[in-house]
Amino acid sequence: MTLKKAPLFILTFLILNLSIESRPQNPQSFIPPPVRITVPFDQAWKQISTTLYDVDLEIASQNRGQGTMLSTFREYSSGPLVDSHIAKIGKKPKLIDAQWLRVRYRYQILMELIHEKETLITVSTEIFALKREFLGKESWIPIVTNGKLEEEILTRFGRQLFGQKFSIKTPPKEFKVESGPSIVSTVKRINE
Repeated sequence: MTLKKAPLFILTFLILNLSIESRPQNPQSFIPPPVRITVPFDQAWKQISTTLYDVDLEIASQNRGQGTMLSTFREYSSGPLVDSHIAKIGKKPKLIDAQWLRVRYRYQILMELIHEKETLITVSTEIFALKREFLGKESWIPIVTNGKLEEEILTRFGRQLFGQKFSIKTPPKEFKVESGPSIVSTVKRINE
């Protein structure tokens, strides 16, 4: 490359690099990693159902064969505190000409049988906030979770199985938090 073309090359590289960095990024949801418990599938299934009922949630749909459970929606907050409550449980999008009216969430639970006495559990949360625009149009906007709700339900679940001293931060040996980006990779690692 000649010396005359080097500044042009560097300038082109910088412009392209800045344009890539300035693109809006899709926020990624934080879902706590799957947890593997040394409890039979049937017992884990009954206990997670009980845990949902204990926090006043009903089961909207379930498929025991596929190991999926979906709770009903719970209204988390309404009124003037919605803005701060969204920030507690997720990544709040910025509003320019609108206001938040309500926020609601529901749990999606996936349970997989690993061995006779081992079950893998993944909890994710769907969070939606009701936005009212300046002209009155209302719409439900998905909110990216920060993992707080998932951690809370897994902690309640663990306490019902292993006692009140249970903590998701320092789980007992029967309750192992798996690391990894997805259930598929976790299941493959366990089965290998």
